[in-house]
Amino acid sequence: MVQYQITEQNLKKKQEEAQELVKKKARTSAIAAILPIPFLDVGTDMKLMKDIYGEIEDIFEVDHDDVSTTSDDLMTRAWVMATSIGSELMRKNVTPFVFRIFSKKQKFSRFGLVTLLGNVLGAGVSYFLMKKLGDDHIEHVVEHLRNQAA
Repeated sequence: MVQYQITEQNLKKKQEEAQELVKKKARTSAIAAILPIPFLDVGTDMKLMKDIYGEIEDIFEVDHDDVSTTSDDLMTRAWVMATSIGSELMRKNVTPFVFRIFSKKQKFSRFGLVTLLGNVLGAGVSYFLMKKLGDDHIEHVVEHLRNQAA
């Protein structure tokens, strides 16, 4: 049960606090995507999404059961897996392919530039998708609270 008056000003303040949390967790997801440890990014993303949802709900003082359904939870897990797979594909397949198209010289791959660029792009994908998932949940919670106040 919400312990504060649901006003636009209060919701805006809580929304900004939640968005800062999401940015912090998205950066952690990006760092995990850079590290070349198998399944680290998937495990980290699963934990981060669980944490993000719980901490967003704590910020807004709502129960998970009130703002979420089983299908929402399953969809979130699917998106987290897609985030990790997308990051992995970007890192291992797409970046070297694109780099070879634009570079006529093979010298760059010897210096690890392709690997570095792939890791950075994979981290970017992971960051933006994790941030989008968190921001979507914030909007979902805010909409729920607005409907509850009306």
